[in-house]
Amino acid sequence: MLKKTVGTLIINGDIFTGDRSQPHYRPGAIAISDGVVVGVGGEQEILAAYDATRKIDAQGALVHPGFIETHFHSTGTAYHGAPFSPLSGTASKVNYSSLKPATDPDITAAYTAAAACSMLQRGFTLYFESGTVFETDAFAETLTKCGVRGMVTAPWAWDDMSSAMNDGYGLNETLMRRAPADARRVIDQCKHELARNEDDNALVRGYVGLQGGSSSTDELIREALRLATDSNAIFWAHQAFEPDDDAQERKAFGDGGTVRMHRLGALGPNTTLAHMNMLDEQDVELILAMKPGLSWCPNNAMAYRITPPHKCWFPHLYRNGASVSLGVDTIMIHPIGIAGLMSLYLSRLVGDRLNDSDPFYMQTIDAARNVGLGDKVGSLTVGKRADVVIREARDITHYSWRDDMGILLSLSSSMIPVDTVLIDGKVVMEKGRLTTMDQDEILAEAMRQRDLLADRLSAA
Repeated sequence: MLKKTVGTLIINGDIFTGDRSQPHYRPGAIAISDGVVVGVGGEQEILAAYDATRKIDAQGALVHPGFIETHFHSTGTAYHGAPFSPLSGTASKVNYSSLKPATDPDITAAYTAAAACSMLQRGFTLYFESGTVFETDAFAETLTKCGVRGMVTAPWAWDDMSSAMNDGYGLNETLMRRAPADARRVIDQCKHELARNEDDNALVRGYVGLQGGSSSTDELIREALRLATDSNAIFWAHQAFEPDDDAQERKAFGDGGTVRMHRLGALGPNTTLAHMNMLDEQDVELILAMKPGLSWCPNNAMAYRITPPHKCWFPHLYRNGASVSLGVDTIMIHPIGIAGLMSLYLSRLVGDRLNDSDPFYMQTIDAARNVGLGDKVGSLTVGKRADVVIREARDITHYSWRDDMGILLSLSSSMIPVDTVLIDGKVVMEKGRLTTMDQDEILAEAMRQRDLLADRLSAA
């Protein structure tokens, strides 16, 4: 048989495809041409069919599609372990309320590059910014330089801040000046972000996102939904985070988040809702019938003592066909990559245990669907973009044993070192180091910008 020549062959891999119909090959190989997977299977089968100008030997390590983080706030990137809460300020001038609206293009570029490195080092290839970065062009330009995928929308997208509950955002004069509660501002900014999608190969794409809950009027939700539908983009919002949020939305609009979204026509396959901790049986029936995506943040549900005591419906929803992805929300108090393990812990705690491999799929194929890119990424299957992570296997705990579904990737993914990452078939990380930019300079600049900002606020 005449072999085809491709750009890259990855060989000798313990490959988890993210495709439940053919989940695992060991030893396996992947053929990549022009940034697209053109062959995946057993190593001998692929080697018999393809030659390549470059071969990457995975040396038996775990190989998987890039993970996708579906709820991440850039404003917390540089403040992991800071002595203040992401939901409130402090008496100090340097706190979350003062930091989040004080960014500029240089700060955003520095934080974005540092976050991109952290994402790659944990196996994530797509960085979904959940509506808090002001300098969206700097965000997009920096991620593109790094070679990393991203999703971005209008910052602080709201049009009604009359509810006392919205003080939880840590409102201040600077934030409201930069992000006024104005529907026209929100829609115009979303249009600016959606223009990125005109290039089908763009690494950073736009979506229509709202802060949601009681900060978005019915009118804004309807207009945002129309824009998303007309643009073939996802509509996304925070919703039903905790009991007081849910109660305030019911008081203001007559319905809780799920029913309200359904009433407005926004509960469908092109919608993804983040959090969704406060659900009842009617909500669950609507979700299973209308099939929106759900971005679950199990670490937040536990940290803020929402689940338990309130019922956790996510395992039930997932078993019954809902598309559930995972998000860390803010890394001020949670490390990148923790959501997979926490979803297993929480499901066991509430007595409705997920299958051990489920978080692997939640962070790959389900996540791709929930950010509107299910046809492009999320699995190592023929025709999809070649976003591939090759882990290291440094000791026996990093080798899978009789595992053909990705259980180890669910249990230990945030702890298994990453050796090589390809995005669009290009090597963007090798031997744990970014290849597109100087990783040491990125970290130094992020710390410099963080300290400059803190000094400036302290002196104000």
